[in-house]
Amino acid sequence: MTAETPQLMPVLDLRLGCRTVGEGRPVVFVHGNPTSSYLWRNVMSSRLGRCLAVDLPGMGASDPVSGTDPRRYRFTTHQRYFDAFLHSLRLDQPVVLVGHDWGGVLATDWARRHPDEVAGVAYLETLVAPVAWDSPNAPSPDVFRPLRSEAGERLVLVENIFIEQILQAGTLRPLDDEDLAAYRRPYLEAGESRRPMLTWAREIPIDGEPADVHELVGANARWMATSAVPKLFVNGSPGALLTGPLRDLCRGWPGQQEVTVAGSHFLPEDSPAEIQEALAEWIPTLN
Repeated sequence: MTAETPQLMPVLDLRLGCRTVGEGRPVVFVHGNPTSSYLWRNVMSSRLGRCLAVDLPGMGASDPVSGTDPRRYRFTTHQRYFDAFLHSLRLDQPVVLVGHDWGGVLATDWARRHPDEVAGVAYLETLVAPVAWDSPNAPSPDVFRPLRSEAGERLVLVENIFIEQILQAGTLRPLDDEDLAAYRRPYLEAGESRRPMLTWAREIPIDGEPADVHELVGANARWMATSAVPKLFVNGSPGALLTGPLRDLCRGWPGQQEVTVAGSHFLPEDSPAEIQEALAEWIPTLN
């Protein structure tokens, strides 16, 4: 397995793609919507330890979840496979978790439930608390309200709006043809292959819905506010999701270091070397 090419690992009833490089302390990278482990290709380095970046079900090189139930890619599904993925690694020391977007929620959720098995949590442009439509941290209503309506199927499953519009809109540098091809690859066929992206958009806890995700993200926020687990907040300048009140909220968390890098939402695409350097300085400080 290399950072350049994801290999398939059996996890429960699926094969999940995983990129890996290096040896030593395990450092697990978790992507969000609509990306894949490809997001971390220029951040992962042997200087950080044993780096592993997983593709979530139905994303990247991973197998899709079988069936046609539109709920099959809910947060709880990804949570179950991520738990099983980490268990399959049979780690013999606490893990460092690095999460972006929904990957940050998955990483924090796992750390909250396994506090003795985590050495530190690094997070960037992720959902650190539930939001409301009338809050500064709400996702763009012009884009995300339609995605949570019947129009969502057309916008995502047919028009592929996350790959063709939102991905570039959240990146300061122009993505080249190779990058776009890598992100498009899992979703070339219109229809259900694109379901993970639409479901993620509908899982964002806005005004209390979905209720179970609202409770989980709220629990993550309370845990991060009280836990002494070492944290690294990679702040984006200007950033997109983790700005304003939520940025202020997480800046009050204990045991935390902060670094600012250039970027909008997809920070590893804009500042991979700077993120790698921040991790290289932070990881050796962990117990």
